[in-house]
Amino acid sequence: MIQQIITHPTQNNNGFGGTVRHFDETLTQLLTDLKDTMEANGLEGLAAFQIGSPLTVMVIKKDDKFIEIINPVIFTKEGKITPTETTAYFPNLTATTTRAKKIKLMYEDVEGKQQFLTTEDDLAILIQRKNDYLMGSTFLARLNAEEKALFEQKLENNSNTLTLESCPTNLKSDKILNGIKYGVITGIIGVIIGLFISETNFIKNLEYTLITLLILTTIVYFFYAQYEGKKYNNCTSCQIGNIMAMTVIKSVHILGLFLLVYFLL
Repeated sequence: MIQQIITHPTQNNNGFGGTVRHFDETLTQLLTDLKDTMEANGLEGLAAFQIGSPLTVMVIKKDDKFIEIINPVIFTKEGKITPTETTAYFPNLTATTTRAKKIKLMYEDVEGKQQFLTTEDDLAILIQRKNDYLMGSTFLARLNAEEKALFEQKLENNSNTLTLESCPTNLKSDKILNGIKYGVITGIIGVIIGLFISETNFIKNLEYTLITLLILTTIVYFFYAQYEGKKYNNCTSCQIGNIMAMTVIKSVHILGLFLLVYFLL
């Protein structure tokens, strides 16, 4: 029977990692449901977890034949590969993961007999992805920090067109903003110190120098962020409205520091 595939953001509330101990009609029906659902959706693999079952069962299609994999254990991994993957849980979205190129798998068939499978490349990647589901996870667990941030942007925008180039996670303009923030914090600390020492003129001159540098840095940020934004048209943090807002916020912070220095030192 064709079952509904669980998709984001719906969660499977039936648990996961349920070892199959009874090779009976219930298991046979689950395998049939997995195959029917795969055929109806044109899938090459499906884990029981994806249709709401907690059992450690997956079905893989290879050369138009189904491989029924029960209680799988990947006991050897060799090499490394970074494929671009899709999964039914995140329809129409892709992500670049890190996988083992070659695996050795131990599992049981529908009769409970132990089987072994050695495979690599596409089939190995598919089995590893389905195995993630059997552990209650998705391919998000296989993404590095940059890819995960990018994929979260894809989810937020419901778009697969974003790339690391179109939506970077380490903008230089953001680093400039951090520099301004820490500069203001340093200035505030300087004001506090100036309240407890007699050489206030020296501190005051240093504060005014710092404020001047912060103003110049803010101007540099405004123009550089626009230049950077032209390269990343799909990145929301690069849009002119956001750049102007951040410029105003930092200017207010600097003005506040100036007023502290002017009235307290």
